[in-house]
Amino acid sequence: MTGDPAAIAVATLNINGLPVPHPPLRPVAERAAALCARLVELRVDVLNLQEVFSYDTVRLLRDQLDGAFPHVAYGRGWRWPAGGLVTFSRLPLGPPSYRSFAGVVPWRGSPRFRLTHTMYSALHGVSTVRLANAPVTIVNTHLSANHDGDWSPGNRHYGVQRAQLRRLNRLLARDRPRDHRLRIVTGDFNVAADSDLYPLIVGHGTRRDPFAGTDPTTFHRVFLPPGRPAHRIDFVLVEGDERRYPVLRAHTFLDAPIKRDGTTTYLSDHVGLSATVGLAPSAADQE
Repeated sequence: MTGDPAAIAVATLNINGLPVPHPPLRPVAERAAALCARLVELRVDVLNLQEVFSYDTVRLLRDQLDGAFPHVAYGRGWRWPAGGLVTFSRLPLGPPSYRSFAGVVPWRGSPRFRLTHTMYSALHGVSTVRLANAPVTIVNTHLSANHDGDWSPGNRHYGVQRAQLRRLNRLLARDRPRDHRLRIVTGDFNVAADSDLYPLIVGHGTRRDPFAGTDPTTFHRVFLPPGRPAHRIDFVLVEGDERRYPVLRAHTFLDAPIKRDGTTTYLSDHVGLSATVGLAPSAADQE
């Protein structure tokens, strides 16, 4: 844990839970032990994961985390956690809620593209859970991917990602809790921080971006087509009075490959983000 009762540390990571990962990434089951050992070393309080695409993976991760995160929250989906979103926590959690982006329809691209990404919108969404003993709300989200690597207004993905961001902002505005004065929003937005969709990501200034100054890339270049630049597409965002809830630390993890069995491999295709946020004395007293 952070070791400080007046702070909370939250991390986010897309684990790439696809059934057939691409080299040099191995299947989740083969990475789980090393991945979870690294996640435990982070000593964060809350861990938001994306692309957890089976309940077997939830159980595997929970076992490999070896009791470090005894509390788990996710929406119930048919074959996997809703949206592939799972929150692990060292701190007790309240009941989670989940809303999908179903109904968001692309207005550009071929008929096949529009049909496919209408389905993708229905499979993505936002999960929300409150800490049981502190006035803190944790949000975990995953938007559909832009495989073109182009976030300009003329791109075929632009409209659907903008609509998903607007849906996310409406949900957060509607569900803003009066008693939970700190809200931390994390996830794989699949939208570049240097795109003109960024104002929607930060809620037009209602959310602070602890990584705005450093802007680290969060997708490993080795998994991109040759010559395509990497961007920051994952975010940890802080919503709450900056004086009462200052960002104390922000850093990346899993930003380099590891050596395993004499070969270079990765624990995820994404780079993880972690931020530690201070809690006002009155908030800490409620823990």
